[in-house]
Amino acid sequence: MLDVHAPHQSVHTWKDFFIHIATIVIGLIIAVGLEQSVEAIHRRHEVAALRENLHAESLQILADARRAEAAQVYELDWLKARIAQAQAAVFEHRPIEPREPSHVPVFASPDIPIWRSAKAGTQTPLLTKGEVNAYSEVEYVQIHLDTLSVARIRSQDAIRSFNRELPTIPNDGPDFTKASPQDLRTYLTLLTTAYVAVDRYLRMLRVLIGAELAVIDGKTSLDDLYASERKTAGVVAAESL
Repeated sequence: MLDVHAPHQSVHTWKDFFIHIATIVIGLIIAVGLEQSVEAIHRRHEVAALRENLHAESLQILADARRAEAAQVYELDWLKARIAQAQAAVFEHRPIEPREPSHVPVFASPDIPIWRSAKAGTQTPLLTKGEVNAYSEVEYVQIHLDTLSVARIRSQDAIRSFNRELPTIPNDGPDFTKASPQDLRTYLTLLTTAYVAVDRYLRMLRVLIGAELAVIDGKTSLDDLYASERKTAGVVAAESL
């Protein structure tokens, strides 16, 4: 806060009085103007920094989502092949083949810590209404993605737990020659459950990719975000037919 000090000499006439008052008023105007200018500059820097950080986060989310996408595609291919083998064992009574190793690419599930921190720190009023709507849509998709990620992990853990119940072969894999017909049916159910969980996660992952592509492109209209989401999610729909 800037302080304004009036002249120290005594006021003897009305002229001196009005000069005294005018000095104070002008000083206050200058002080308020300077203070508002400093606040405006600080606000511009704060807005620019927030937008820069959110943009960087969007780029990171997109990169993480692309890597996660590749991993889910690999996982679905592996599950599809294994489901076919389990179906042959259950319905055609064929010996089930040893489980092939799954080398799912390493990935990190996308997250939005900077946006969540901005909301918690009440920084969102610094952004335009369109920007808030766009990032809120990304958050909405992220929340659903997190839920589907939990379901995906649980379904895969269920398969791992089942495998541990069977005797092992020399490479430490499960020995499915010891599995009963009921074991094989259980295994088939676990595989199909995991396939559905991974497929749903992948669908929502691609919705997130669509939302982030629109945000990175500077689009803030929800209609534009929805259109981008449908475009990327539609790839999955076509592949699933």
